[in-house]
Amino acid sequence: MEKRTQIYQDGNTLRTRIVSVPTRDEEILFIPKAERKVQEQPRRLNWTRLGLFMVMSALTLAFAVMCFSFLKLNASVNASRGNIYRLEQQLAQLKAENQMTQNRMNAQIDLAEVYEIATEQLCMVYPDANAQVNYTEQLREYVRQYEDIPGQ
Repeated sequence: MEKRTQIYQDGNTLRTRIVSVPTRDEEILFIPKAERKVQEQPRRLNWTRLGLFMVMSALTLAFAVMCFSFLKLNASVNASRGNIYRLEQQLAQLKAENQMTQNRMNAQIDLAEVYEIATEQLCMVYPDANAQVNYTEQLREYVRQYEDIPGQ
């Protein structure tokens, strides 16, 4: 194969290009693309494209699952907030009702009448300083209800 140099102009510069000139035998083998007969070859499966497609499909599916689970979790949180709000309102209402009932019961009790019944009918008196007995208990894990008080 012979090699020739060819000079061509590129803008304002001249460049040199080495061009190989085919011999007569090579000229026969060289047929321009337009003149070649298209031979139908079975298309081969491109494994890199298939692998890329599978990876992208798996990532898309994983992303869709994560989005769906996020939306489901967000709806659950919102429902829980609504439930908490309703329960707080119910608690406030029950506390108000309880306070009203307690005030009504306290209004019905006559403390003078309770004192009169306790002192006259039941013979109760206020305790004096001698009525209180202080003692130290031995350290035990249990207490006997009817045990004697030490120091008496």
